[in-house]
This record gives sequence, structure tokens and C-alpha cells, in this order.
Amino acid sequence: MLRNDFPIAYWARHGAPQQDQIVAGIFHALFVVAFSPSRGLTSIDYVPGHILQAAPDVFEPRNPLSASAKRAGWTGFNYNLAKLPKIGVKRVFPS
Repeated sequence: MLRNDFPIAYWARHGAPQQDQIVAGIFHALFVVAFSPSRGLTSIDYVPGHILQAAPDVFEPRNPLSASAKRAGWTGFNYNLAKLPKIGVKRVFPS
């Protein structure tokens, strides 16, 4: 169960290199940074790489890009953070 202020899912911007590394068994830590238009930086959470490796359901494939896209057929992924184990997230800011 995640905190109420922790995002449920977000898009992996550079999916291709990350996805290739994940398939190869290379997992990097993830920092989740939250901003508010009125308050600016609201939180930073840390997810260690070994937690991501232990919870492969976190990675959800996206639909392939359309034929008219620059990288037609490319499939990225989303992080579904609701599927992280409860102990898998460390609040870095505010401490």
C-alpha cells in the first residue's frame, strides 16, 4: 500500500534503453520527484534497483507507436508504482 501522495503510475520517457537493460537483467534505482504548481517541489522518493527487479509487474508495456510516428512500432512501458512492495519506497524529501 502506497502513501496517498505517491503517484500510482507514470510514463517511462526513455523507454527503449531502460527496457533493453531491464530485459538484460540490469535494474537501476528510480527517483520519483513530485511537483505542485503552487508549492514547487513536494517530495522525492527512492526505489532501489533490486526492488524493481523483485517486482517485474511494475513494468507495463505501452501500445506500439503508430505507423506515422518517427519510431513506428516502438513499444515503451509505464511504471505502475501501485505494484511496488510496501517496503520498496524510501521518502528522501521531505525527510
